Amino acid sequence: MKALAARTLAAALLLGAGPAAAQDRPSEADIFGQEPEAPKKAPPAPPAPAQRQSEAAVLSGEAAESPALKKDPLQIGGLLYLRALTEWQDGVPPAAWPLSAPALVDGYLDARPNDRVRGFLLARLQYDLARSRSDASTPSQIADLGGTGTAFLQTQNPRMLLDQLWIRFDVGRTAFVTAGKQHVKWGVGRFWNPTDFLHPAPKDPLALFDARTGLTMVKLHLPWEKQGWNFYGVGYFDDTQPAGTLGSLGGGARAEVVLGTAELGLDAVAQKGRDARFGVDLSAGIWELDVHAEAALRRGSDAPLLRPLASPDPAQGILGEYETYQPTGFAPQAVAGVTWSWKYSDEDSLMLGAEYFYNRNGYQDPRVYPVLLYRQFAEGRPYFTPFYLGRHYAGVFLHFPKPGSWNDTTFILSTIGNLSDRSYLTRLDYTVLLLTYLQLEAYAAVRYGTLGGEFRMGFDVQGLHVPAPVLDLGVALRVSL
Repeated sequence: MKALAARTLAAALLLGAGPAAAQDRPSEADIFGQEPEAPKKAPPAPPAPAQRQSEAAVLSGEAAESPALKKDPLQIGGLLYLRALTEWQDGVPPAAWPLSAPALVDGYLDARPNDRVRGFLLARLQYDLARSRSDASTPSQIADLGGTGTAFLQTQNPRMLLDQLWIRFDVGRTAFVTAGKQHVKWGVGRFWNPTDFLHPAPKDPLALFDARTGLTMVKLHLPWEKQGWNFYGVGYFDDTQPAGTLGSLGGGARAEVVLGTAELGLDAVAQKGRDARFGVDLSAGIWELDVHAEAALRRGSDAPLLRPLASPDPAQGILGEYETYQPTGFAPQAVAGVTWSWKYSDEDSLMLGAEYFYNRNGYQDPRVYPVLLYRQFAEGRPYFTPFYLGRHYAGVFLHFPKPGSWNDTTFILSTIGNLSDRSYLTRLDYTVLLLTYLQLEAYAAVRYGTLGGEFRMGFDVQGLHVPAPVLDLGVALRVSL
């Protein structure tokens, strides 16, 4: 049993805390462009925030009593994503390194009978090629749920998921309604995004591909085209909460306001049984810099927290040293970052950026991490959330797209540090487009810093030995149609 538990925890560290375990879904923007929004009042001048295009402007070009039917109202497409992931662990021979091969298949139906109505379906199949179907009930692997960082035990292989299922239409070409399971992202952070209230789990900050599934909601979008402002209202069902009654529904609102070359976002969500959450984000251009910031404010915590007991129970070992608690005061999270772009030739440029994250509910003592993992496996609750464990974080990145004559190649170099426990991770991502539709991806991520820290999670606790990770390696092939 101890050996099985050790393998289970090691798998959690590889596939839960590792940045490459959760790769992205094919976003709606990647497949067929972003939802159009109201144009900005300010003239485009880098490095101002990205300007939005108005739905009203798109749809109100020619007034018509009856929208014309399209000749080809249905599009069919999808994605095939094959990956192989392993990890070099301290003191473990290569033959014993953990291996996973999570495959992902997405298929979508996009129905647009006219310019005012649209329906969309995206279904997903997940299958780990390194596991046999016969061991699907064995709790020795961690589900690839897309950067949740919660190390859920996977009991199904293969696994079917529904990512998106929605209908969009307009009301008088003025208001725009989207109803169903969908993705709505708020906030401006690159590595950390605390105001992303409409996803139940945080995104893996280093993942190239976000595999989180959407949230069931009704979204109302009201663009104010004259000012370039946008207003949103949402009613949603969070499937992590008890379902089946009107009391399980939540609601939220967001306003996006343009102020010169800056853009300000204000949002809030509320749901019965959970503390209300409020967010603000700002992005602006200052000289040659793009600066951004966002902050989330709430009371308490969705995830259970641990703190040292005043009178530990020696009979339980380290498990008897901590108790669960719910903070009573405000627990802010805040992100601030800056990005600089340099055009070093007529056709080539690179981007350099940095970001800081403050997490009030984060831990400062890494000795609690093994207890968080144990309780998560024992109770099935999200005690251990990678990239959101510590109180202080920092990250830097260098984005190097299509350098020189390598027009199909991109390099991304990223470093993230948990400043609270002084552990770090540096990752190099390489992507190249082959044969028009085929993309090759590869990465290497080195872990260093404090042994037992978040990114060097190795420990011996009550007879359980978990070797510290040294280097993560991965390769993937992606075909998109």
